[in-house]
Amino acid sequence: QEQVALPEGDSVRYQPLSVSQSTGHYQQPPPVDREPRQQQGSAMVTKLRRVISFAYRESLELLRDPVRLALALVGNVILLLVMGYGISLDVEDITFAVLDRDQTGLSRDYANNLAGSPYFIERSAISDYQQLDLRMRSGELSLVIEIPPGFGRNLQRGRPVEIGAWIDGSMPTRGETLLGYVQGMHGGWLQEQARRAGLSVLAQPQLSIEPRFRYNPDVRSIVAMVPAVIPLLLMMVPAMLAALSVVREKELGSIINFYVTPAGRLEFLVGKQIPYVVLSMVSFLLLVLFATVVFVVPLKGSFAALAVGALLYVTVATAFGLLVSAFMRSQIAAIFGTAVLTLLPAVSYSGLIDPVTSLQGVGRVIGEVYPTTHFLTIARGTFSKALGMADLTGPLAMLALTIPVLLLMAALALRKQER
Repeated sequence: QEQVALPEGDSVRYQPLSVSQSTGHYQQPPPVDREPRQQQGSAMVTKLRRVISFAYRESLELLRDPVRLALALVGNVILLLVMGYGISLDVEDITFAVLDRDQTGLSRDYANNLAGSPYFIERSAISDYQQLDLRMRSGELSLVIEIPPGFGRNLQRGRPVEIGAWIDGSMPTRGETLLGYVQGMHGGWLQEQARRAGLSVLAQPQLSIEPRFRYNPDVRSIVAMVPAVIPLLLMMVPAMLAALSVVREKELGSIINFYVTPAGRLEFLVGKQIPYVVLSMVSFLLLVLFATVVFVVPLKGSFAALAVGALLYVTVATAFGLLVSAFMRSQIAAIFGTAVLTLLPAVSYSGLIDPVTSLQGVGRVIGEVYPTTHFLTIARGTFSKALGMADLTGPLAMLALTIPVLLLMAALALRKQER
């Protein structure tokens, strides 16, 4: 073909001519398709193909890297086993000793009352305060019961008696629980003595409180902690892997391939994100399986609600990792940065140990908006309280709203990095 210049107003337009035109036989050029809907559809298909291409490429890299693949699939399961058995709020096997200054049958009966409890382990008796201080400092004892002189005589005569309970308060929560155990054992012993003496009125008070625990009637900490550890792991590991996927390309220099292509930032990020969302969902299924089979934590609520929440949550986690990757240049920095930025807020502000409502100031604000808070509500609600989809619309909506916010921030940060 050849081109000829044709006058068109004050400008010159170049019109391609076919062979027949050059010989004098003019033919109309083919009509140009200008339908905007078809153009928009074609653009969407092109963007989708780019996203799929990035996702396919990232999947191939994962398959060729067994370490990252193993971390994505079974890393969470290993951490669940470690943390599930290691994190326990139950106060059991409390070592105690008795400083008996009375040495009567009644004082020995009081000491045996504690020794017969499954919560306490009795050690050799203490003879003086110096030995008490030495053994508590070394950590050998968590509790010392001091029975004063004249304990039996004064008790039989109806005189007031004060028994000393020396408690290791280095861990306040454990110390308060231990105090509750001692008070309960003390009250039980007093009631038993009243029954033996025939004091039925004292033994059976007219008004009493009978505590009943719902959702966790045995008050086992593992039932509360295992569902709480799952959100912690599904935030840390997927975010870390997503951050590494981008930072690794920066270290290798292969991210230049993205810079020189017409692909958009969101297309690149979503393509990077998809494989890790899929692997994280597989990891989620394994975590639920181990929680129900190995730890024997019943899933009383809707599995569909838990699965939808997990899908939204791992999408949030990977988007957070992509946001972190925009500010990191090395894989080591990405690992430490992601671990700190995910673990600290998740442990401190999400309600893992203390309720979010007990926080104040900035901590309360972080707790209300942090994604782990909302998925923790979903996990505990479905495992322990038999909640369904309708009961969890609030936390699910918060997770869904967080996804576009984090992806947009990651895209803007990636643009700054390009400059």
